[in-house]
Amino acid sequence: MAELSDSLGLERTSLVRNLQPLRRDGLVTADGGGRERRVELAITAKGRKQVEKFMPAWESAQSTAVQVLGETRWSALLADLEKVASALKIKKSTPPLHSRHGARHHE
Repeated sequence: MAELSDSLGLERTSLVRNLQPLRRDGLVTADGGGRERRVELAITAKGRKQVEKFMPAWESAQSTAVQVLGETRWSALLADLEKVASALKIKKSTPPLHSRHGARHHE
């Protein structure tokens, strides 16, 4: 779960919370887990059918965005979002200044 949450830019607890309705509805399975154990996630046949059902709408929405913004602006937008995501990952992995130097924050 940690690997997936990192790649999605989510806290592990947020990922678990977001997976609950998918598991409940039989769209994904999660095997393993427990203390320090790896969790294997898999999409079920029912989940694949849902992806197939909604993929045309997703592709249409993306196509519309590209048409409205133009290919250059769309590519620039994606590049900018990647930069922000990378900056947030770096910021997340770097302890706050007051933590690194043992200082305490007072308000």
